[in-house]
Amino acid sequence: MSETGKLLRLTGIALAVYLVFRYILPYGFPFLIAAVMVRLLNPVTERICRHLVWKKEAVVSVLLMVLLAVCCFVIYVFYGLLMSQIRRIALHFDDYYACVCGMIDRCCLMAQNNFGLDVEAVEEFIYSEIESATDQIRVYLVPGVVNYSVKYLKKLANAGLFVLMLFVSIVLLIKDYDAIRERLGRYELFRHFHNITERMWKQGGMYLKAQAMIIGVVMVLCTVGLWLLGNPYFLLLGIGIGLMDALPFIGTGTVLAPMAAVYVFQGNYRLALGHLGLFLVTYVVREFLEPRLIGQKLGIWPIGMVIVVYAGLYLFGTAGVVLGPVALLLIMEIWREF
Repeated sequence: MSETGKLLRLTGIALAVYLVFRYILPYGFPFLIAAVMVRLLNPVTERICRHLVWKKEAVVSVLLMVLLAVCCFVIYVFYGLLMSQIRRIALHFDDYYACVCGMIDRCCLMAQNNFGLDVEAVEEFIYSEIESATDQIRVYLVPGVVNYSVKYLKKLANAGLFVLMLFVSIVLLIKDYDAIRERLGRYELFRHFHNITERMWKQGGMYLKAQAMIIGVVMVLCTVGLWLLGNPYFLLLGIGIGLMDALPFIGTGTVLAPMAAVYVFQGNYRLALGHLGLFLVTYVVREFLEPRLIGQKLGIWPIGMVIVVYAGLYLFGTAGVVLGPVALLLIMEIWREF
């Protein structure tokens, strides 16, 4: 095949993958999750069935209920901690506002004394923007939470329906899992599909585990570090910084470096050095883990991974952090298979 033909075929594969991810995946997402869960739970279920005279669907139902109970307990505990920290922010909002205003005043005074600049216009502009932001919060955010409470209840109901559909799909699929695989295995197209998914399961599973491991390590480091530094919002900030660190070009320094600068202006050099040290630790850990756990596992250079994640964010939104590399891996495996 000529180079032009190869390029056209590769372009067609990439376009087909994009269309599937963009327009078909959202509708089949619960069933895809169900298939992945069955793939994970089937070996455990078969092992239990060898020792207990239970049907596979009964065993997997018990496993799912235990897993759901554990997840609900963990969410309940973390939700309580997060809500308490958010309420603390709301209660001390005026104090934080006064602290920010004092820091702005000190910065403007220092610029005026050291450089002889007339900073009244700059100060007036900054305060007008802050006032505008606080007015937006008071006028739109709080009433919006009340007015859209019904909408949030609908989302909660949709989430419950999603979990129920997922539960039923897993139970029904695992019941006939072996028979379905045996029947579909007679078709050549399914054998190609099986080869692609098997390779993706190994490599994509490695990528997802590696990404989850890195995010988890950074999240734990930030949470523990902020707790040791005495930050009352250690859990809220730790989770937020860990999630932001997963995005390209947005690392822990986006939050920790400005916090260190604020403490420098306040004259608290111990906390400033602590936050700067925490930023350096998380940066070094990510730089050490990322090439070894992600780039080498997928056979993609780190710069290529950054480009893929950025493209995924542009095409699929926040989910593109995962969908971008998965789409690239799917394109590579389809090309290899056909």
